[in-house]
Amino acid sequence: MENEYIKLFLMSMLPITELRLSVPIGLIEYKLNWISVFAISVAGNFIICIPILYLFKYLENLLKKNYYTNKVLDWVFKRTRSKSKMINLYKYYGIILFVGIPLPLTGAWTGCLASYLFGLSRTKTLGAVLVGLIISATLVTIVTNFLHYLLPYIGYDLT
Repeated sequence: MENEYIKLFLMSMLPITELRLSVPIGLIEYKLNWISVFAISVAGNFIICIPILYLFKYLENLLKKNYYTNKVLDWVFKRTRSKSKMINLYKYYGIILFVGIPLPLTGAWTGCLASYLFGLSRTKTLGAVLVGLIISATLVTIVTNFLHYLLPYIGYDLT
């Protein structure tokens, strides 16, 4: 049992998929209790935000020294700025909304990166990200449970 929890914890730290993948896998594939899956996924997704916010400045300085990684970093920054106008406009409420909407490329990683780019407070950003993750995990848990029980009922076999 513990092995699945570790897998979920690590899976929720991954960029792009974050808890949008770990919650459905924990509920459907591993058949774990939804409260445990919810808590482990939020914790894993939140914990990765701390090094992102506090160490990215140093990583950025390292990456800018190489021509190729500098190009990639410029592309990521440009893309993040264009996708996070909501954060620039609404600041911490924008982070809550941005992280709370469980769509691809709108999670904690991008929210933290946007917060860094717009120069927002790291402490307030962590609070906003946590609230957004709770909203996102709630939505993903509800949708996953609903579809998991609805689809077999209407004739779709999930096996």
